Parts: sequence; C-alpha cells; structure tokens
Amino acid sequence: MCGLCGICIGCEAKQRVRDIEALTDTFTRLLLLSEHRGPHATGVAWVKRDGTMQVIKEPLPARQFVQTGTYIDWLLGVDRQVSYLMGHTRWPSRGHVGNPAENHPIVTPPVLVTHNGTILEHRQHYTRLRLQHSTQVDSELLARIAQHHAGTAGIDIEPFLTDLIPIDGSISLALVATTHPEEVILLKGNMPLEVRIHTRTRALLYASEARILDRVLASETGWETLPLAHGEGLVVNTQTWTLQRMPFTFQGLHTIAGTSYTGTTTRKETSR
Repeated sequence: MCGLCGICIGCEAKQRVRDIEALTDTFTRLLLLSEHRGPHATGVAWVKRDGTMQVIKEPLPARQFVQTGTYIDWLLGVDRQVSYLMGHTRWPSRGHVGNPAENHPIVTPPVLVTHNGTILEHRQHYTRLRLQHSTQVDSELLARIAQHHAGTAGIDIEPFLTDLIPIDGSISLALVATTHPEEVILLKGNMPLEVRIHTRTRALLYASEARILDRVLASETGWETLPLAHGEGLVVNTQTWTLQRMPFTFQGLHTIAGTSYTGTTTRKETSR
C-alpha cells in the first residue's frame, strides 16, 4: 500500500501570506499522517497556474523528509500562483526506492502521477499499447498511458480511461498535466481515496484514509465529505471550480473488488 494526499486550490481562493502558511502546514500534516502507508520514500510536487512545477522526492519516511532543507526550500516556492499540491508516501512493490525515477510523483512530461496499488503483468501492456518505459516500477505504466493521451489541452480523459480497462491489479491515483494545470484528475479504483471540500474557500483535500483528513481538519469548520465510489473518477477544475464525476473500470476492479462496471466515461458536472 501507499499513501496519496493533496490539496487543490481554486483560483479565487484567498492567498494572503497567512493563508499560504496555513496551506503548507496542512499539506505537511497530510504527509506526516500518511507515513504509515508508505515509510520507505516520500515525494511531493507543486503545480502553478502557468504550468510551472517543482517535484522533490527522497527515500525517507515523511517525518524525516519534512525536516530536510530540500523540503523547506520546496515549501518556499509555494505562493499564490500554486493551484495544486501533490503528495505520496511509498511502500514499494516493484522498483527500488534508491532510484528517484521510481518514486512518486512519477514524471512523464507533461504528466505527473501518484499511484496507490500494484499493476499485474504490467510489461505486457507496454507492448499492447506500443509505449516506451524507463524504470522497473509498475506505476510508470499509468503515467505513460496518460502521457500518450496528453496534449496542449491536458489529458484526454476518455481514451485514457479506455486504455485502463484491460489492466489487472489495484489502482487509485491522482494525475495532472502541466499543459492544462487547472485540471486535476482523481480516480478511486479498488484502493481507498477520501475527499473533503470547502465550498466557501474553494479548496479540496484528499488522502487515502478518512481518519487522516479527520485529524488534519479536526479544528476547522466548513469542510464537507465528498464521497467517491469505487470505480468513480473526479476531475477538479481549479480555474472554474467545477467538479466532474465519471465512472471508469479496469480488469482489477472486477477481479479484486467483485464489482461490475460498464466502463462508460460520460461526465456529470457539478458546480461548487
């Protein structure tokens, strides 16, 4: 298992100095509370509204990672132009934590991906889809598929989801393309993913466990649970602050979760 966590920030959200300090403090607590899900490596990324981004990752548990000068310098880059903070704590199933390319976020420009789960027989899908790869970690497959469907308008979500259908294993993931940074995609497959939203401040938090979010937000008001079903995706547009839901499927969803989905990718849009 691994830990996913992140914060999406609407473009009209207040971004005073104290707001940014509160934002980075909340994100750091999300990382620390996710450590038990993956103590072997920690990685983070911020993405700004103009598509610039910075990724750092180390083969360290979160409690050590957040004390490094590298992380502190990374925090200093968080300003009012940042629309997305992405985090991951890794428990490796394939690949080696000593290889930064195999830790998350996985970067296959223009795409950044964090994944919780394991892809079975992942190499056969590179051949099926005629994709290149450069690491041993199975999560790279998801990043390469997203990269294949990414362009100047971001990730073309419907063909991306179609290419996931034959994949066996376990998946929940978060991804974004720097060519369309206002659109963050969350997919809850047969691994956990929990979401909270604050409509007034236009912020959305996610983590792999509800108790992580409950502890981080314990003293705050105005947050609502945004339930996601297994086999449901959510596209968060931080520019327009709209949420789009869509069902999706893959082979592992049927096999492991014992469910049945059609794989239809019709979107349902909700304004928040």
